[in-house]
Amino acid sequence: MAVHPEYRKKGIGAAMVEKMLCLLPKGEDIWVITFREDDEKGIAPRALYKKFGFVEDELLIDKNYPHQKFILHRS
Repeated sequence: MAVHPEYRKKGIGAAMVEKMLCLLPKGEDIWVITFREDDEKGIAPRALYKKFGFVEDELLIDKNYPHQKFILHRS
């Protein structure tokens, strides 16, 4: 999920996460993969996911690029 740079800071990312949370089954954990903490591209998405209650999980390498898994525990 991404928001084009021209449309950032308008609540679009938050609206997309809210819609995702409404559409996915209740009571099941949701996970996303985003940038690691030390990657400046990850500042906004990590803050957004944390705002919605996602927590950091495992560190991953995909296609030789470091990522981080975030999980929202919904019970």
